[in-house]
Amino acid sequence: MAEEIHSANLVIPWCMLTTTVLNGILGFAMLLAILFVTTDITSALSSPTGTLGFPFMDIFRSATGSIPGATAMICIIIIMDICAAVAFLATSSRIVFAFGRDKGLPFWQTMAKVQPDSKIPIYAIMVMALVSCVIGLINIGSATAFNAVVSVGVSSLYASYVLTEAMLLYHRCIPGNIQHAKHMNKESWHANELVWGPFHVPGIWGILLNAFGVGYGIIALVFSLFPTHVNPDAAGMNWSCLMTATIMLGAVVYYCAIARKLYRGPVVEIAPY
Repeated sequence: MAEEIHSANLVIPWCMLTTTVLNGILGFAMLLAILFVTTDITSALSSPTGTLGFPFMDIFRSATGSIPGATAMICIIIIMDICAAVAFLATSSRIVFAFGRDKGLPFWQTMAKVQPDSKIPIYAIMVMALVSCVIGLINIGSATAFNAVVSVGVSSLYASYVLTEAMLLYHRCIPGNIQHAKHMNKESWHANELVWGPFHVPGIWGILLNAFGVGYGIIALVFSLFPTHVNPDAAGMNWSCLMTATIMLGAVVYYCAIARKLYRGPVVEIAPY
């Protein structure tokens, strides 16, 4: 989605930092408030809503002393979840469209289509909406399977972070692998050519920060694949390790068999500056 933003090389990093700091402060404040009003955790967990996996509802009721008041607070969270779901759908469908446009996905011809009247990738949106509905239906049949699918998102995010940060760290350590825009004399650039943007930490401090990010990501990735307790049974096992490995293996097989003949990196339409 950064392709649709003016001065994305400056705006996107500032948006990421701002949202991280703002949401971190607000989330910490909300956590303190919840802990302050939670007088009996065992009671909240064993309540009718707690047994369904929503103990915060009983905490709201206990804190407000009113069912209508707790309902109003719960409705606020539901509205926020709906807005977040719309944002997630827009983001995921845009990623599917971008990879389809770059010929990096199966059925990329369809995923890359944009409706001429609405100017939106309707097929990518439909696919991601269908995937979301199917994942939601899994919870009806098996909570264990649903938790396994959801946990794949955590491990996949950390895996993608570690891969990109590790590659950046590798190129940082080799002088000349990443060019500066001021040295390019406004020449056009290629998809696989790395160019520094205005928002980066140069020198040894950048290398140290990248190394720290890679180390933290590896630790988080490994522990995200662990079960919650020792010697788990089938219901308590964290199956994200198997599912993540299966997805990665499928991606490698698809690339070696098909995508390596088509995928040439992201489509570049304009110079970075």
